[in-house]
Amino acid sequence: MREADMYKAVKVFWGIFVSAAVLAGAAPFVWAGKDTVIPGVRLNGTAVGGMGKVRLEEFFREKNEELAAKKLALNHGAVHEEWSYKDLNVHFDKSRADELLRLGKTENLLSDWITRWKAVIYGDVVGVVPLYDRETLCTKVDELAVKYGQTPKEAMPVIKDDGTVEFTEGVPYLVFDRPKLVEIVGNALVSEDTDAVEIPVTEEKMPMLTKERLKNFNTVLGVYTTNFGESPNRSRNIELAAEAIRGSVVDPGTVFSYNDATGERSPDKGYLEAPVIVNGKPQPGYGGGVCQVSTTLFNAVLLSGMEVTERSPHFSPASYVPIGQDATVSYGDLDFQFINNFKNPVYVYTKYEPGAVTCWIIGTREDKPEESRVLLEYSGAIGFNTQEKVDPVQTEEKTVEYGHEGYDAEILQYARWADGRVYERSFPSYYDPVDTVITYNKDPKKAEAEKKADAEKKAKERQDAGRKTTEKNKRDKENKEEQKAVIIPLGN
Repeated sequence: MREADMYKAVKVFWGIFVSAAVLAGAAPFVWAGKDTVIPGVRLNGTAVGGMGKVRLEEFFREKNEELAAKKLALNHGAVHEEWSYKDLNVHFDKSRADELLRLGKTENLLSDWITRWKAVIYGDVVGVVPLYDRETLCTKVDELAVKYGQTPKEAMPVIKDDGTVEFTEGVPYLVFDRPKLVEIVGNALVSEDTDAVEIPVTEEKMPMLTKERLKNFNTVLGVYTTNFGESPNRSRNIELAAEAIRGSVVDPGTVFSYNDATGERSPDKGYLEAPVIVNGKPQPGYGGGVCQVSTTLFNAVLLSGMEVTERSPHFSPASYVPIGQDATVSYGDLDFQFINNFKNPVYVYTKYEPGAVTCWIIGTREDKPEESRVLLEYSGAIGFNTQEKVDPVQTEEKTVEYGHEGYDAEILQYARWADGRVYERSFPSYYDPVDTVITYNKDPKKAEAEKKADAEKKAKERQDAGRKTTEKNKRDKENKEEQKAVIIPLGN
């Protein structure tokens, strides 16, 4: 090839090369318009290059919807909390869309050219950090502190219609570092870290009865409900007594004492004055009404098939249960007790509501009787008498305290299990009759004699008064007749 031709060929080559280079260098500017993200840009790992303004705004909306659907778990031991990203207003700032559209579009051509080529060649990644409402986060942390800053709450049973039982988680007492938790949660939100956050606890006290400990209590063995009237003081005493025995766990071979569980029913424990029966008569007493809880528990125990070791009937039949099915208590004197004669522990649960109290005996399926009932074997009335007495201090002439019949009754506890075991136990009850008492302020015979003498005296006085009136009328008549007989002549 001649030198002239060679030189011409080289010029053509370099001309083509430079033209290609120029076109290539200008390509990024051609690909991205004013309202389009330059090619190659990735937002938090997602390609957004080439997106127009409308699509980019839609992209941000989709990302915010994804964030709103997320939840952040906070854990500590058995404590599990979930906070919604939506509640904390976690979101991407939509104004960042405008920044992406302006990327590589400044007035500095060299800088823009470098930015665009880096995006094309290296896939430039733009980081956008989610925002959240710090004030709302601080409020959530404060609410969490209040929730777990109370006295530990025991796990509670959820009793289903088929008699099966599940327990909720108990609530422990927790103290934790609030500023630190705000920091930990904030970092998790901005990093979109969905791993559970550990609550920075500094002090804790767990409930005695946790879901884990109570997991084997899965079946209602016996349940009974009684109703009562609208007496505020008595209702409050029933509520306190029901709370006192609620949550009692009775291990196999262990005796449950009602008096031990409630303690003395005294004013310092909140018990109020309400009618109690003493020698067959109602009188005010602190804790009036607690016998209704012991009676309700007695019937639940009977239906569970457990053995009652101590029980006493009331002085008179209770109105809220069939005759013979009551159990009275008096602290330091009369108690209601039963022994857990099963292989597994039992759990006593109570529920108070206005006008009703319910007791459940909860245990395991193997201890549940296939059949259980309480039968009245016999009941007979016992007559009462009428007494009369004198009380000189009494201001009223006569008062009457009406009595009532007594009763002699016996009930039968019957329970049968699927393996053929049968348990029967009789409970006799004697309810004393109460005599009618008539009280006078004087001896009735003497009072009757005085009354008779007084009546005779008044009758005699009336007779005497009548006689005197008759004699006076007679004299007046005679005087008038004499006056008519005397005639005095008149002179002329």
